[in-house]
Amino acid sequence: MFGEHENIVGTGLAPVRYKNNIKLSKIGKIIDKQWNDIPNQYDDIELDEYIIMPNHIHGILIVNYREGASPSPTISNIIGSFKSKCSIEYLNYIKQNDLNTSGQIWQRSFYDHIVRNERSLDAVREYISNNPKNWEQDIDNLINL
Repeated sequence: MFGEHENIVGTGLAPVRYKNNIKLSKIGKIIDKQWNDIPNQYDDIELDEYIIMPNHIHGILIVNYREGASPSPTISNIIGSFKSKCSIEYLNYIKQNDLNTSGQIWQRSFYDHIVRNERSLDAVREYISNNPKNWEQDIDNLINL
């Protein structure tokens, strides 16, 4: 739904059209735009490694707590807002283009994990960056169901 995985070998177009061998669909492009907009909405949130896969997304959010500042939003607040904005933009796209398709993008919840040290952070970054390379064996790949 978010894009297609392409095994690209030696084409000159790969760096322009694909990000890590994933050709994003319209929904994928909306997700990419909204994900990259998160730091514009929250002063104390930074983005780290992320990847949009054909049917899921992985990303690292860095929360910079500041002494004396108002409380940081929760991860649930951030992800809820992100998912909502993606859905609204996609529903508008469906309506503007008179498409006969469901506007349902997201499952009900999400999986989160607190990264507590550099070693763990490096491992999560590596997992995310290698996700497209491992797509053929991924349990989320519908071909494997």
